[in-house]
Amino acid sequence: MKSISAASLALTTGTAITLGLLSMPNAAQAAILGCPSDISDNVSGAMGCQYSTTASQDSVSPNKPLTVNQDGGFFGITNWSFSGKIGEVTGFNGDGSGQSGIWNLASILNPAWQNVMLVFKSGKNTTLVGYQLDKNVSSGTWNSPFEASLFNVPNTKDVSHISVYFQEPSGGSSAAVPEPTTMAGIALAGAGMAAYRRRRTANKAS
Repeated sequence: MKSISAASLALTTGTAITLGLLSMPNAAQAAILGCPSDISDNVSGAMGCQYSTTASQDSVSPNKPLTVNQDGGFFGITNWSFSGKIGEVTGFNGDGSGQSGIWNLASILNPAWQNVMLVFKSGKNTTLVGYQLDKNVSSGTWNSPFEASLFNVPNTKDVSHISVYFQEPSGGSSAAVPEPTTMAGIALAGAGMAAYRRRRTANKAS
């Protein structure tokens, strides 16, 4: 019987484990990638397009992390906030499903938002596609991004809904808010000035 050295055994075992890990599907394989050129311009007014390799659900549950903030976040942003869906809520005007339509956010866009994104969802065999909007654009047109070239479907699939996400500024108001001790000092100074004026008025009258 041929003996196997400890070094050979360790090398063989390590190689087997590595190959096993590479062949196993896991969360590390999830990614958000840039769109191919044939769908990157499917939304007018957009300056960027990305899609998830794994996320097929557009989860906006308040007690769970938003799907668009996972796997590094769409456009590298991990603090997107959900705002509404096109065609479903007042102010989110346009066509929120089908093969093509319009979108209009003119009445709800907040100038304080740093970034705004439209996320498209369809059905089976597709994943989420996001379009980051240009800074000065509040409306435009769209065509379904769920094309055969990217998703290997027989025909372009309908959009089921379009979600609107935004990113708020990381900092708060630039106006300084006085601390409680400062406020107390201001109040005492004011009371002292009032007492001084009363005494001065009384002295003049006597």
